[in-house]
Amino acid sequence: MDNGTLFVIGGAIVISIISFMAYAVLAFFYPEWVGITGKVALDAEQSHVEGKEAPEHMMDKF
Repeated sequence: MDNGTLFVIGGAIVISIISFMAYAVLAFFYPEWVGITGKVALDAEQSHVEGKEAPEHMMDKF
């Protein structure tokens, strides 16, 4: 293989690794942004359980 091919393959591998790391950071700090059920979604699901009162939200005053 020539140097151009190795450069393209190496670049694709590096971009893939960086993309995975960025996804992992987002998944850890902002799980809802990447489609993982986080604390906000779990609170919303629990507020829909029959017989439970929903927790107060700051927008309830408006």
